[in-house]
Amino acid sequence: MKLNKLLERLTELTDADRSEQLKQYKQIKKTLKQLRSKQKELEQEIASEKDSDRCKELEEKLKIVSTQRRKGLDLLKELRDTHGES
Repeated sequence: MKLNKLLERLTELTDADRSEQLKQYKQIKKTLKQLRSKQKELEQEIASEKDSDRCKELEEKLKIVSTQRRKGLDLLKELRDTHGES
């Protein structure tokens, strides 16, 4: 295969990777927005809850949401850094 053809194929592959990363980036961002809204909703519910057992249950859910959000933000940062270096 000639050099030009190989370079063209390489360009197509890297563009596909970038396209896939951009798609993944957008999906993660959308999910993070939904998690942030769920986090705020749980915080408000905890603040207004009087039952201590229910409060503990909500705090566990909040902890899970916060942890997952943090993981998502780290992944988003990693994607952003990877894309910025290319």
